Amino acid sequence: MRRFGFIIGLGMGLLWQGAYAGSYALTDGSLVSGDPINYDQTGVLLKTGEDSYLPRISWGKFSDEALRQLRDDAKDPQQRAIVEPMIFDDIPSPVAKSRPIAVKPIEAPARPSGHLGVLAVFVSPLGWVMVLILYGTNLFAAYEVAVFRHQPVPTVCGLAAIPLLGVASPIVFLALPARPGPDPESSGIAPVRPSYAPPPIPFATAIDRAAPLSSEGFASFAARGGLAGPDPVAVAPAQADLPAPVVYRRGDFLFNRRFFETKLAGFFRVVLSEADKDLRIHIKAVRGDFVGKRIARVTPGELYLQVFKDSATAEEMIPFEEIRDVQIRHKDLT
Repeated sequence: MRRFGFIIGLGMGLLWQGAYAGSYALTDGSLVSGDPINYDQTGVLLKTGEDSYLPRISWGKFSDEALRQLRDDAKDPQQRAIVEPMIFDDIPSPVAKSRPIAVKPIEAPARPSGHLGVLAVFVSPLGWVMVLILYGTNLFAAYEVAVFRHQPVPTVCGLAAIPLLGVASPIVFLALPARPGPDPESSGIAPVRPSYAPPPIPFATAIDRAAPLSSEGFASFAARGGLAGPDPVAVAPAQADLPAPVVYRRGDFLFNRRFFETKLAGFFRVVLSEADKDLRIHIKAVRGDFVGKRIARVTPGELYLQVFKDSATAEEMIPFEEIRDVQIRHKDLT
């Protein structure tokens, strides 16, 4: 009877041990069975029998499901704390909370309705700006054409100021032949010789024969290029022994920086030479007449003439577009 009880107890122990041992899946697909009896940082030791053990298996070889099972089979909290950090699926990943995007409807600007055609330009501020720019450009073109063709400025600009029809005014007056210049008697300048008509006698020789002493400097100015060749527009006869003035008219010459730097190069010096000290620059402009001794400086848009004011000198700014003609005169010539 005692022997029979020992056999029953041994069988019950074996059944209890087999029921407590578990099976764990590895990452290579195989299974291991045993009772986890020892946990450390390197792995777990499984007991397969009464005196048999499997080699310690590292944590990296167990699948996630096996790690959860080992955590549940842990015999104390210390073993559970060792295996829990190995289970990555149990760590909740932080989910960023996205702010809701509010989509606002876009209101399209109102478009002109109807068949407006050309009149659509006048329904917006940008259209009015474009019209004003074109209108001012047309008036400026009319003014330049009037000065170039010696036409009355009020007449040409007045016709150009008429809306729509005024566009043809600069074109018509530009196609017309140029009118003759101002009356020589009223302007104090004798009748001019056309620049394309060669004089019968060289000009410098004529000046030397007419006044060998007082015009010596003026002839030197001609020899430097100011009077040589067909460049000057007109040469009037001299008064007594004085040389005749040289006139450059708008329309025959383009008044710009290059013109003054080449034709009047000697008048840029602070101290004029003996040949130029008795000469004066007479400029007729829209604002009036200016008489100067030298050119202080010149820019791409205007020149600064040193004029005489109350026994003193001052710089007068004269835009190129306002100049009607430029004359080189002797200081004693009226």
